[in-house]
Amino acid sequence: MLICGIANPTGEGEGYNGLHLKDSEIDEIIAGREMVGLPVKIEHKGVGIGSVVSAFKDREGRLNCVMELSPDEVEGAIAQEWVRDRTASELSLGYVVDINQSGRGEGERLRAGKKKVLEVSIVRKGARQGCKIYGGDAPHSNQSNAFPVPSSAEILKDWGVAFEL
Repeated sequence: MLICGIANPTGEGEGYNGLHLKDSEIDEIIAGREMVGLPVKIEHKGVGIGSVVSAFKDREGRLNCVMELSPDEVEGAIAQEWVRDRTASELSLGYVVDINQSGRGEGERLRAGKKKVLEVSIVRKGARQGCKIYGGDAPHSNQSNAFPVPSSAEILKDWGVAFEL
């Protein structure tokens, strides 16, 4: 099953010093294809139930991704049902942040450094507003969130361009 969703809202500005992704960091992640092949999990736990196939930035600057869920393991089959019936309809990024410290004593400052995305999780309620699953290739024609999702990796790579997102 292929699903599409917003994994991160619009990035923060360049002057931002915090744990969320900056706009330029989203650009680096996409340009470096850093998300392709990352595991998809349920609620940031357990085994991977699939992987990220493609990532792109939409017109609002949000990080979107296309993920393929595998029904081969019981966890993947359960996740697919949760997506279909909207039990779990949001996404959350799992990532680590290097924290740098400058100065000693008074005036000491912590600075957010390099961020590395480790996984994307399908969750019931994500930490960031607007991070949601917005489409998938549900096998039942009566599914309201179903829409055609290309199955070719080359088409998926250029998803954002093809649909002017």
